[in-house]
Amino acid sequence: MKNPKLSHLFASPLLHFLLVGLLVFLSSSYIAKRRDAHKIIIDKAVIEKLTLSWETQFGSPPTDHDLKMAANDYIKQEVLYREAESLGLNKDDEIIKRRLQQKMAFILKDNIIVPDPGKTELESYYKMNAARFSESPRVSFSHIYFSTDHGGAEQAKERATAVLKSLEMKPGVQRAPELGDRYMFLYDYNNINKTEAGGLFGDSPFSDSLFTIKVKQWAGPFLSGYGWHLLYVNVRTTGSIPPLSAIKDRVIDSYKNDKLNQLDNAAIEKLIGKYTVELKAE
Repeated sequence: MKNPKLSHLFASPLLHFLLVGLLVFLSSSYIAKRRDAHKIIIDKAVIEKLTLSWETQFGSPPTDHDLKMAANDYIKQEVLYREAESLGLNKDDEIIKRRLQQKMAFILKDNIIVPDPGKTELESYYKMNAARFSESPRVSFSHIYFSTDHGGAEQAKERATAVLKSLEMKPGVQRAPELGDRYMFLYDYNNINKTEAGGLFGDSPFSDSLFTIKVKQWAGPFLSGYGWHLLYVNVRTTGSIPPLSAIKDRVIDSYKNDKLNQLDNAAIEKLIGKYTVELKAE
């Protein structure tokens, strides 16, 4: 049985007019969208962006020719992007997804401003994280080098042992490079830490011994990546934590970086809270 009210409604000229208007609107919107999708506008904002990018990369403003080249490249990249987008190549692409994730993460962090901590807050942070600012032990030393090129490793070690015995009879001698072989680098080093020692002599018994033997007496022989050495440590400082006044800027930077990460994590958690997560068992 037909509903007379519905029949009257569908027969209404007003409804026909509205439907035609809606179709015209949708069609014009679609055409305009298609037309805009094939329009690339080079306006003042784009020119300024291209100019800044050129100056950042090359260190000087672009000439008219340079700017034309940059604009042509911009057009080429924009066309490739839009065509790829129209083909749906941006859908379910892990590389693009990861790039967008990174960009969103950067935007979140860029919008966070961490103020400098107050005196009390900074002192409290410094005490709670004191180990982070600890300075490693350092040594100053002299060494005598014995090359394995002269008769092999065993003979080099034997020569080093003999020289050590002669030095034990001369307690006032603090450096004597002439008693060994010619070394390609330095014989004396000042105020270096274990990482620096490893970079100079390799991860070796020689590097380790710098921080374990008694100071102000000859010891060895110790093997390095170059050969055998006798070692005299003049000064060794133990690891220590500098006072806050001496490293204030460093502590402030560390505080602000930690605070930034905390606020960033909170911002991400807030975004996650906007979503509903469903776990569906197969």
